[in-house]
Amino acid sequence: MTKTALPLLLALLCCQPVSALDLSTHGFFKHLVGEWNAEGELKGNENNTVSIQESWKGQADAEDSFSIEGTRTVNGDTQKFTWTFTRNPATDSYEAILAGGDGQPIRFEGSLSDVTSTLELKAITGNGGSSIAVQDSFADDSRDVIITKVTFTGEQGETTLQGTITHKRVKKA
Repeated sequence: MTKTALPLLLALLCCQPVSALDLSTHGFFKHLVGEWNAEGELKGNENNTVSIQESWKGQADAEDSFSIEGTRTVNGDTQKFTWTFTRNPATDSYEAILAGGDGQPIRFEGSLSDVTSTLELKAITGNGGSSIAVQDSFADDSRDVIITKVTFTGEQGETTLQGTITHKRVKKA
């Protein structure tokens, strides 16, 4: 190998894309495996309240995919839902797709802090001016309670609905 080929080969090896992260063993997602129940409420800017109850199961689908499947009751109306999480290793960001029984899937982009074990997701909705922000974090070191803060904003950036949903582990996988 020539003197110029070795540095070129090393540069190419170093610049290869980072391999996919195994979400089944990731410090955040591995704690979501199992069965959970949740409840909470979101309050609107016109004093309306949305009551939410959920029952879901988290599982690793493949090395680079994690899903949450369950049912959600919103103000008495029950529907199935699925979250599918993947990681983009090139940008170290996460994508989550929320699919439910009542409409088009919603695509979220976000980040995960390994320091605080907090997942932050945001979806741009409507004509691009409204959004949904979701922040998930564990309540304590037991990792058996997740606090989810949800904020909906309108076309002008005003908060239209916000609140907290508390998830409690029912059964580990």
